[in-house]
Amino acid sequence: MRSSFALGLLASALTLTATAAFDCKKAQVAGHMYDLSPLAREIALDTNTTTPPTLTGTRYTLNPCAALKAEPDSVPAIDRCPEGAWVCRSVTNYKKDEKPRVTEVNAVAGKSSKDEPTLEAKASGSETPAEFHWILKGAEVEKVAWSTDIKFVCNKNAKDQDLPKVVEFKDGVLSLEWSVPAACALGSGDDKPPGNGDKDKDGSKEPIGSSGGGFFSTLFTLFVVVSTLYLVLGVMYNYLIVRASGLDLIPNRAFWREFPYLCSDFAQHVWGMVSGHRRGGYSVV
Repeated sequence: MRSSFALGLLASALTLTATAAFDCKKAQVAGHMYDLSPLAREIALDTNTTTPPTLTGTRYTLNPCAALKAEPDSVPAIDRCPEGAWVCRSVTNYKKDEKPRVTEVNAVAGKSSKDEPTLEAKASGSETPAEFHWILKGAEVEKVAWSTDIKFVCNKNAKDQDLPKVVEFKDGVLSLEWSVPAACALGSGDDKPPGNGDKDKDGSKEPIGSSGGGFFSTLFTLFVVVSTLYLVLGVMYNYLIVRASGLDLIPNRAFWREFPYLCSDFAQHVWGMVSGHRRGGYSVV
């Protein structure tokens, strides 16, 4: 019972630690912010090839913002997309009067829960890139590393519900093109609205990455992760080793109980030094 409880707490901590992942809502490319969250859904793209006496259908299932969800139990395990895949390629063979047969299933992007895409801007003549690429490696098939390259094109006249276009699948690389309003930059990487005229004084651009936030965002994330680990590991220790219960599970409870008073004393001490009303160490008898 105790071991199960400890494992549950540890799993919660790891889950919270993994939240600092690829964020579609705050994607950053070459110093510009993009909100790709309107595209956060699973999409299926189908292509068919006539292969007499059969028909071969290829389906690409993708979600640009997260790994694909696990397929239902009704789908045979051997025919399911690999766990952790962001883009899955499945090939099905159809023949008249026969049951369709899945002949191939592989991850074209993402092969584990640790994989995340990167956003890369190609050189262009404009200050704000009109297009950028979403790139993620997938499985290795017959010693060929598969990957997916989605070219996002800014198109304010399109709709975010429009589907991407399959350009080609060649040498293990799936090339897609997606023209949507979400591919248009919101502003600079410091979250200022577009048109503010702010530029890097030295003309340099921020490093290309999957998401932005800056130093303080990273510092806050680190603080949350460390605090969570401190609390979870402290509770686990008190529960499993000290055999504590109730409020005694809180690590260093006595210190945290006195912490507000310590802060108050410190504030009074600082105020006394600043205001000049600091009392001496001796008093007249």
